[in-house]
Order: sequence, then structure tokens, then C-alpha cells
Amino acid sequence: MNAAILGYGTVGKSVFRLLERVEGISVRYVLELPDRLNESYMVSDPEVIFTDKDVDIVIDALPGTHPSYEYIKRALECGKHVVSSNKAAICFGFEELNKLAGEKGVSLLYEASCGGTIPIIEEILRIGKLDAIDKVYGILNGTCNYILWQMDKNSMDYGEALSLAQKAGYAEADPRADVSGFDVRNKIIILSSLAFDSFLEQDIPTVGIERIDKDLLCRFRSEGKVIKLLGMAVCSGSSYALAVAPAAIPETALEAGVPENFNMISFNGEYSGEIKLYGQGAGGDPTADAVVRDVEKILYKDPAEYGRTFEKKPGYDPALLRGTCHVGDQIYPDSVLSDMALKAEKEGKSFVFEFNA
Repeated sequence: MNAAILGYGTVGKSVFRLLERVEGISVRYVLELPDRLNESYMVSDPEVIFTDKDVDIVIDALPGTHPSYEYIKRALECGKHVVSSNKAAICFGFEELNKLAGEKGVSLLYEASCGGTIPIIEEILRIGKLDAIDKVYGILNGTCNYILWQMDKNSMDYGEALSLAQKAGYAEADPRADVSGFDVRNKIIILSSLAFDSFLEQDIPTVGIERIDKDLLCRFRSEGKVIKLLGMAVCSGSSYALAVAPAAIPETALEAGVPENFNMISFNGEYSGEIKLYGQGAGGDPTADAVVRDVEKILYKDPAEYGRTFEKKPGYDPALLRGTCHVGDQIYPDSVLSDMALKAEKEGKSFVFEFNA
């Protein structure tokens, strides 16, 4: 089979190298900027890829929603399998792209979009065939975890920890998508949609870590709690709720000990109980590993997903995520997360939600 890689950055280069180890797959094209066409297989016009009938798989390794979303859609329309690591584009067109893949009878796989090398999507789909999954949550962004870990471990200010994350290559020069919580938002929407078997609401409470300081971390530490940025999703009957927010968790919880840029993702099944997965949540090689596993599903004709069709249509109920909320120095017991997050935003104060798994 012939593949084309869209993008030749950190992930794209790692995918290219790793695919050389896979028998039966050949990289026919790499989409690159016009001034960087250094190899014969590099092209700058994506239509060359989409209209080539010999290209079987398009691998999207681009950042950001656009033009990645448009490229994925175009590839599917041309009857090509798509593997993507781009959570922003997949989340943006989640329902449309899944339906299109089903109509065209091609695979749309995106394991690498959520949790880097962690096989969380595969496990959710596998367990979900038997179990009703009612909860998904976890540390889904390595950049934010690294920053909070440095602040907590080394008593750093937010700015100092962010600068260190940028120097280490964990944070972009413009880190807003990570630290604002939007990267986690995209991931928790994708994961919970698969877990709860429905296309879910995308306008959810999203609070980042910009207002978390070392004094706040110390205060919670003195109470035996650690602050982590969590994506949280719960389902009860025909209702569900999603949110992204800094969460105070007991220091005895496994999530409290997750270091540096690692991720930990959990979900709860009716029969399986709670399952936790831990590993590298970002980086070229870990992400490429998940991408190539998806490519191999298609190559070896493992029953790869031909889009997702969801039968359930649960209603959004923000009251399902409620508990003790901290807005600045004020504590609000038994409050709805979304209400208190909005209050904190209006008042320009920090927000922390006490989360008990």
C-alpha cells in the first residue's frame, strides 16, 4: 500500500522513519512547504496526493484545525483511508468526518490524537463493546502537567515553569492552546463521544492553568491535595457532562504522582470497573508509534473503523459535574462546576474543582 504524509514536522518526520520498518507500506508523497522540497517525494500541492489513485492512506501530521480538517475531508471524499494525530481537526469535524468515512467505506483512525502513544481509543472501543462506560477523565496534556509539576516540585512561579517547558520542547512559543485547556477540551470530547456512544456537545466549560500560582499549589498541598489539569466526562442514564479545569485531587491518587510530560487516562466500565492507562502523551516518536499502529490496522485488514455511527442521543446536564469549587479564596461546597467556572472567569480569579474519581 502507498501512503502520503501531510506535514514534515516533529511528528511527520518520526512517522516517516517508523514507516520504513513496516513491510508492505511505501511512502509515496510528503506534503511540505514550497521552499522545503528537498526530496523527490516531497510536494507542496495537496491535490497531487488526493487525486493520485495509487495513494491508499493519507496520514495527517499537521497541527491546528485548518487546513488539516479540509485535507482530511478531501482525502475521505477521494476514497482514501485517513490516519490523523490532529485532535483539533478531528474534534472540529468529528460527526461530519466520521459519517463521511462510513459513506465512502474507508477508515478514519485517530488513536494518536488523544494521549500520544497511549492506546486509549482502542481500549475504550474494545471495552465499550461489552460494558457501558460512565466516566472518562485524566491528565491529557503533557505541557500543562510539566508546568504544574515543576511549580509544585520546585516551588516555581508559573512564568518560570512555562519558560522551562518551552526550553525543553514541551511547550510551543505560543502555548495558549495547551495552557488555556483547549487541547484537553478537544481530547475529552473525542474520548467521551466514543465512550458514551454519541456525538457530544462541543461548547463545554474549559479552564486553563494560567491563574494557578505556587501559593495556591502550596495551600492545597498543606491539605494533602495536588492540582492537576483534568479533562472530565461523566454519563448517567440519558445525560452527560464534560469539563476541563484545574482539579484538586488527593495526593494518594495515582494521578497525583504523574510526573513531567506524562499522561494518565482513566475510564470506568460497568463490568470492567476502573481502568487506567499511563504513558508518554506527546513527542514525535511516541505519537508516531500510535499513528503507525493505526496504519498497520489498515494494512493488515484488522477490522478498522469505517467511520463511527452513534445511536444514542443523551442530553447535556452540567449538574452532573458538581462538588466543592474554589474561586480565588472563596470556597463553594456542592456547586455546579460550570457555574463556578463562569464566576471565576467574570471575576478574573483562579478556579479549582475538587475532583473525586
